[in-house]
Amino acid sequence: MSVAIPVGVLAWILARNHSSSAPSPVVPSPHKATIGEPAPDFTLPNLDGQNVRLAQFRGKVVVLTFFASWCNPCQHDMPVLQKLQDRSGGRLAVVGVNYQDAINDTRRMVRQLHVTFPTLVEDASANPVAKAYDVHAMPDTLFIDASGVVRDRLWGETSAHDLAAPVSRLLSR
Repeated sequence: MSVAIPVGVLAWILARNHSSSAPSPVVPSPHKATIGEPAPDFTLPNLDGQNVRLAQFRGKVVVLTFFASWCNPCQHDMPVLQKLQDRSGGRLAVVGVNYQDAINDTRRMVRQLHVTFPTLVEDASANPVAKAYDVHAMPDTLFIDASGVVRDRLWGETSAHDLAAPVSRLLSR
């Protein structure tokens, strides 16, 4: 004998039982990231569970990167981005957002690569921040000026050379 469960009831049961200890991200801006427009603000937890808001970096140039532990080019990017932040003299902030990745895998990658810039954890299934930034492939790096406006974007693996021009333009403003 089979028991049929109405689809709506099944969806309610699954949603009710899918609880997460991670706080839900806050993405107050409904628009997508567009060059020349304000960067969508968001709040996500870092690897220690502390909430970090993009707007808290206002006044500094922000290099926002979306990465994943399963992404080989990302593994090359992270040390390059770390050096960029280390050499900036506090004039810029690198912020990483994991994309479709398990938190333990992200944590392991960050530790192995000696990354100290904020790495934030997004819900691996919904990815609302990645959606707001129209992220579809890894790595994806955006350059945000000190007033919070998206000024440039690089897709794919980057090098110090690739980062130099967009960062130099923003730091000279």
